[in-house]
Amino acid sequence: MTPECHLLRDELLAYARAMLDRFGGFQPFGGYAVAPDRVTHVGFAPAMLAAAPCDRTLARELAEIDASAVAHALVFDIHLHVPHDGMASAIRLHLSHVEGRCMDLFIPYRARKAMPTLYGSSFVLKGTSIGFPRR
Repeated sequence: MTPECHLLRDELLAYARAMLDRFGGFQPFGGYAVAPDRVTHVGFAPAMLAAAPCDRTLARELAEIDASAVAHALVFDIHLHVPHDGMASAIRLHLSHVEGRCMDLFIPYRARKAMPTLYGSSFVLKGTSIGFPRR
């Protein structure tokens, strides 16, 4: 994983975890990096999320913000059809790099009232490139 992807992963997961602890969930959001030391967080308008909460649509929107980005990330609060570690909810972090490397990181969780969120063991699947032209 590139330095830009590491930084995106760390920053966006920290935000997702803070939202889970505070609110028990979150709306899809994203971010991008133009250098190994600069990440920009991106939120999406509620009307856009209601009209097309598709990862490809959000990736296209993200890609149009800054053409100099070398890495994109999208974060979703999802339901796992097959529970993992006995947990049916998960953070899904999609990372995509301009050089074509991509991955989907899943972190199962269980939100608990008045207590910190409980996390299961993460797992990674090969992702498909979104937000960058195929090479």
